[in-house]
Amino acid sequence: QRRGLAWLDEMCSLGLGGCLADDMGLGKTIQVIALLLHRRHQAQAAGGKPAPSLIVCPASLLGNWEREVAKFSPGIAVHRFHGGSRHLDNVGPGDLVLVTYGVVRRDREALAAVGWDLVVADEAQHVKNPLSRTARELRRIPAAARVALSGTPVENRLTDLWAILDWTTPGLLGPLDTFRRTVAVP
Repeated sequence: QRRGLAWLDEMCSLGLGGCLADDMGLGKTIQVIALLLHRRHQAQAAGGKPAPSLIVCPASLLGNWEREVAKFSPGIAVHRFHGGSRHLDNVGPGDLVLVTYGVVRRDREALAAVGWDLVVADEAQHVKNPLSRTARELRRIPAAARVALSGTPVENRLTDLWAILDWTTPGLLGPLDTFRRTVAVP
């Protein structure tokens, strides 16, 4: 977990991003919480106010994220942007906003209007199809850094991984057609 945090911090500080693809139960959530705290501390140490961060996950994981943040970092305010009366009015510096992939599809414009520090896609295999509406809308939310979490970054084909990494670090693996022709097919 310490190595994972150090790697995530380095990638994000370089403006890249990355995919943490540990198996289930190895602490991906804890590593992201530690990364959030670290980036928050860095911003404050530099005399600035940390921007809020966004966690995108399936609805079934919203409660898990709330519990884990409350347990390991009770100082971070957590907001659910989910349900009928959702709004971002109370989101402050360094806060954490939880949202589902479905809400990203519906409310991408509102989410894109916030200056996010970090956007995290938990269960990132939800965007393995780069042509899906979910993947397209998620790509349109700007952030200082992007992190994907997945225990299964390659479910069926190597292009699953391309889609995730092209979201975290656009252009890293080149165009999809070139990747298919030179890496996936061989």
